[in-house]
Amino acid sequence: MSARLLTASLLVLVFGAPAVAEEEKKPRDPAKVFAKKDTNSDGALSLEEYKTGLKDKALENADKRFKRTDTDGDGKLSLEEFKAGMPAKK
Repeated sequence: MSARLLTASLLVLVFGAPAVAEEEKKPRDPAKVFAKKDTNSDGALSLEEYKTGLKDKALENADKRFKRTDTDGDGKLSLEEFKAGMPAKK
Protein backbone atom coordinates (compact mmCIF):
# COMPACT_ATOMS: atom_id res chain seq x y z
CA MET A 1 0.00 0.00 0.00
CA SER A 2 1.40 3.40 -0.90
CA ALA A 3 2.11 5.96 1.80
CA ARG A 4 -0.47 8.35 0.32
CA LEU A 5 -3.20 5.75 0.34
CA LEU A 6 -2.34 4.72 3.87
CA THR A 7 -2.37 8.36 5.04
CA ALA A 8 -5.70 9.01 3.33
CA SER A 9 -7.21 5.89 4.88
CA LEU A 10 -6.04 6.90 8.33
CA LEU A 11 -7.46 10.39 7.92
CA VAL A 12 -10.85 8.96 6.96
CA LEU A 13 -10.78 6.65 9.95
CA VAL A 14 -9.73 9.35 12.38
CA PHE A 15 -11.87 12.23 11.13
CA GLY A 16 -14.67 10.43 9.31
CA ALA A 17 -15.80 8.16 12.14
CA PRO A 18 -16.82 10.96 14.56
CA ALA A 19 -18.96 12.57 11.85
CA VAL A 20 -20.79 9.29 11.24
CA ALA A 21 -21.27 8.67 14.96
CA GLU A 22 -22.60 12.21 15.44
CA GLU A 23 -25.04 11.77 12.56
CA GLU A 24 -26.46 8.57 14.09
CA LYS A 25 -27.34 10.41 17.32
CA LYS A 26 -29.74 12.83 15.63
CA PRO A 27 -33.35 12.07 16.56
CA ARG A 28 -35.64 11.15 13.71
CA ASP A 29 -38.43 13.58 12.93
CA PRO A 30 -41.65 11.53 13.14
CA ALA A 31 -43.40 13.67 10.52
CA LYS A 32 -40.58 13.12 8.01
CA VAL A 33 -40.48 9.37 8.67
CA PHE A 34 -44.28 9.23 8.30
CA ALA A 35 -44.23 11.19 5.03
CA LYS A 36 -41.54 8.92 3.59
CA LYS A 37 -43.49 5.78 4.50
CA ASP A 38 -46.82 7.20 3.20
CA THR A 39 -46.09 6.13 -0.38
CA ASN A 40 -49.61 6.78 -1.69
CA SER A 41 -49.82 10.19 0.04
CA ASP A 42 -53.24 9.55 1.58
CA GLY A 43 -52.20 10.87 5.00
CA ALA A 44 -52.32 7.44 6.64
CA LEU A 45 -50.09 4.39 6.85
CA SER A 46 -51.31 0.95 5.90
CA LEU A 47 -49.62 -2.03 7.53
CA GLU A 48 -47.53 -2.57 4.39
CA GLU A 49 -46.42 1.09 4.32
CA TYR A 50 -45.65 0.89 8.04
CA LYS A 51 -43.40 -2.14 7.50
CA THR A 52 -41.36 -0.37 4.81
CA GLY A 53 -37.73 -0.10 5.86
CA LEU A 54 -38.08 -2.20 9.01
CA LYS A 55 -35.47 -4.88 9.61
CA ASP A 56 -35.07 -8.04 11.65
CA LYS A 57 -36.65 -7.83 15.10
CA ALA A 58 -38.66 -4.69 14.31
CA LEU A 59 -40.18 -6.43 11.28
CA GLU A 60 -41.00 -9.52 13.35
CA ASN A 61 -43.02 -7.41 15.81
CA ALA A 62 -44.52 -5.01 13.25
CA ASP A 63 -47.99 -6.58 13.11
CA LYS A 64 -48.46 -6.47 16.89
CA ARG A 65 -47.03 -2.96 17.19
CA PHE A 66 -49.20 -1.69 14.32
CA LYS A 67 -52.36 -3.11 15.89
CA ARG A 68 -51.47 -1.63 19.30
CA THR A 69 -50.64 1.76 17.75
CA ASP A 70 -53.85 1.87 15.68
CA THR A 71 -55.86 3.18 18.62
CA ASP A 72 -59.04 3.88 16.66
CA GLY A 73 -58.96 0.43 15.01
CA ASP A 74 -59.47 1.67 11.46
CA GLY A 75 -56.62 -0.41 10.02
CA LYS A 76 -54.36 2.53 9.29
CA LEU A 77 -52.16 4.90 11.26
CA SER A 78 -52.64 8.64 11.34
CA LEU A 79 -49.63 10.86 11.95
CA GLU A 80 -50.80 11.34 15.56
CA GLU A 81 -51.04 7.59 16.15
CA PHE A 82 -47.66 7.08 14.51
CA LYS A 83 -46.03 9.73 16.72
CA ALA A 84 -47.61 8.27 19.84
CA GLY A 85 -46.35 4.82 18.92
CA MET A 86 -42.74 5.82 18.34
CA PRO A 87 -40.27 4.66 21.00
CA ALA A 88 -39.51 7.18 23.71
CA LYS A 89 -36.21 9.03 23.30
CA LYS A 90 -33.49 8.02 25.72
